[in-house]
Amino acid sequence: MSWASIKMTEQEAMGISTDFVDAFEKLFISARKPRDAALFCSRELGPDDAFFLSPGAQKIATSLLALRPATKCKAPSKKDVILLAGHDDGIALLR
Repeated sequence: MSWASIKMTEQEAMGISTDFVDAFEKLFISARKPRDAALFCSRELGPDDAFFLSPGAQKIATSLLALRPATKCKAPSKKDVILLAGHDDGIALLR
């Protein structure tokens, strides 16, 4: 399964809204914090930035993915993203 990217809203890109991250964290906790589920965002926040969901994250966040259009993508580079939710070792899921 490939990764998914979801374009941030303007508020998310400016750091004003955390609704998406909060909703993902609730799903992550209720799924018993799977090791293969991690949510990242672009390191440099701006209007073209995105959230990145690992394949495991997509499995637990189907309700979120139904609300926001996602695009399949490759795993992002470690140097380009920041871990928002998931285990600290979620960085190992990146390329």
